[in-house]
Amino acid sequence: MKIRWTLTIFIVLLITIVPFASAAAPFKVFVNGQPIFGPTSIVQFIGGSPYVAIDEISSELKLNVEYDGKKKTLHISNIGEPQSEVVATLKKAKATLYATKREGNLEKLRLEIDGKIRWFPDWKNSDFPSFGPRLFFDDLNQDGKEELVILLTTGHGTGIMITEAHVLQKTKTNIGEIYEEKLIDNPVAIINKNVKTKKISNDQVEITIGKKKINDTFYEYLKHETIDFSVYKNELVVYMSGQLSPSTEGGILITYQFKDNMYQSKKIEYLKKRPDFIMESSFQ
Repeated sequence: MKIRWTLTIFIVLLITIVPFASAAAPFKVFVNGQPIFGPTSIVQFIGGSPYVAIDEISSELKLNVEYDGKKKTLHISNIGEPQSEVVATLKKAKATLYATKREGNLEKLRLEIDGKIRWFPDWKNSDFPSFGPRLFFDDLNQDGKEELVILLTTGHGTGIMITEAHVLQKTKTNIGEIYEEKLIDNPVAIINKNVKTKKISNDQVEITIGKKKINDTFYEYLKHETIDFSVYKNELVVYMSGQLSPSTEGGILITYQFKDNMYQSKKIEYLKKRPDFIMESSFQ
């Protein structure tokens, strides 16, 4: 008897609901204020959220959609917009860096590492081939795991060379291990705090680091027109000098250490000439 009642209620509900569902008006879809005239209803609800097939609205969004069932790939691109391209790779890190070229810069940088994607919309690099992004993969913090270091050139020209560094460190989270960016102490702030200069003649400056005093041949030494990051002997370093042309005689080398969850200066020293760092290739 209980089974018969249950079946009767189900049939009544089905008869009641189906006419209402079939009579319901389809959703109207608007893209940039314009109505989309597709099938009777191009909206489907999955898990309570509305979904629309991308090929139904691709022309209105000016998208080019290419689907390959055999390769199981879906390519979506903005028609007329610059396309993203590979700008650096590092095989031993399984890392590939993508960017879009726009007005002399690489923008919209995207990193693929360990099969995962991370976006860095605020990063920029010159699109000049000689100043492309450089990648390093070394154990900077001595924890037995390599960190990915990405060096970007943000400014260059006659007498100018400005780079910035980004260190991505593998970190455990509730969704697994991810590469998390760690803060790097600003090298200009480090020098302003720890290095003193005094003009002693028209073309001489006295540089004081701690108890050491050194003379350099150009008095505008701390203009910071050379800020060149690199990785040297498993350490993050940056070389800074007044300018390249006419050049200062030497420069300041800052060696970083990982401390208090960030990269801070470990050593500050004056070098008579620019160090010859081993420049790691961006494509290897």
